[in-house]
Amino acid sequence: MHSDDLPYGRRGALPIPAGISLGDHTQTPSSGEQYMLRVRLEAESIPKFVVAPGREQLLNDARMALATSSVQSEVTNSEQLPDYLRPSISWLDAFTPYFKHEQTGFRLLLDRSRVPLTFSIPNSDRVREWKNFCYGIDDDVPTTKAIVHALASADQMMAIRLIKWMTTWIEVDKLRRIEGIWLWYLILRLDSLLDHDDTHALRELCRRLISIRCNIGHNIGQSAEAQLAHRRDEIAAINILIAAVTRGYKQYDLEAY
Repeated sequence: MHSDDLPYGRRGALPIPAGISLGDHTQTPSSGEQYMLRVRLEAESIPKFVVAPGREQLLNDARMALATSSVQSEVTNSEQLPDYLRPSISWLDAFTPYFKHEQTGFRLLLDRSRVPLTFSIPNSDRVREWKNFCYGIDDDVPTTKAIVHALASADQMMAIRLIKWMTTWIEVDKLRRIEGIWLWYLILRLDSLLDHDDTHALRELCRRLISIRCNIGHNIGQSAEAQLAHRRDEIAAINILIAAVTRGYKQYDLEAY
């Protein structure tokens, strides 16, 4: 093939004389021109368009990244929150060793867990199936066993993916009990050292929880002891999850909100 036979924009910078042959492919090129000709023909054989491996997973991750980036990051400063919504500094300080103890114990539990052969989790790219799986678990005592089996079957990447998904699933002014349980065990499941993307996922979750806490305070008002009674457990769960991020993974700046 002569250089002039190639479309404009794909011609080589160095011209190859028309009389150059490919020669024997099993032998070393006899000249620089023959080598260049072989390289160009090999390049011509490469498809113009290829589909990336794991295309659907990459698309799902991209969609989730867009969804989590839209999570409201502007949250009310903690100074404007009623005292009953905020944990004390002494509570936060005591939470740090408690979290480490719980995390160590949960990792041992996962290592020793024997997942039944009949137990299965959705494929990693099945967002809707995972949502049905997470919310379909009975909201009672056996919940822990089911979540342990699920997280013993999932790796770090899947745990982070679930955190991203659940950040978009939870409502703006309410944390359901099953969501709190899942998020607690997902955070315990994570490695102690996270990369930038994993840390970002945790911070987005924390911002969403802080926003929910602020919305609860706004909806309840300053003098609402009767209204607060049925949401104490929910508020406690939110504060525990926020502290798991800020103290467990040293994102202290988020405690200012």
